[in-house]
Amino acid sequence: MKIRAPLLAALCGAAFALPTFAADTMSHSDAKTAKDQSEHSYKAAKMQAKADEKAALVKCDAMTGDAKSACKKDAKANAEQAEKNAKANHEKEEIDIKAMKK
Repeated sequence: MKIRAPLLAALCGAAFALPTFAADTMSHSDAKTAKDQSEHSYKAAKMQAKADEKAALVKCDAMTGDAKSACKKDAKANAEQAEKNAKANHEKEEIDIKAMKK
């Protein structure tokens, strides 16, 4: 749980930083900065998904039988979905950045 707050702060910071580049065009250096921020945000989101999965799996260990199996399945599915969402957001940001380059 200690890792959650810094990762959320990084994600929020990156999310608010990208719109500052939301103009019709951007310079090469601004595009590089936006791309770097997008990459860091993507990596942080993947790390957060893995941390959330680990935390959920720890809770599953207290269960038994079918409930435990279902809990583990849900934890893995949620982590996979979070990673897919992070990847989709990252890819969209990269497309947007390329479209705005001068």
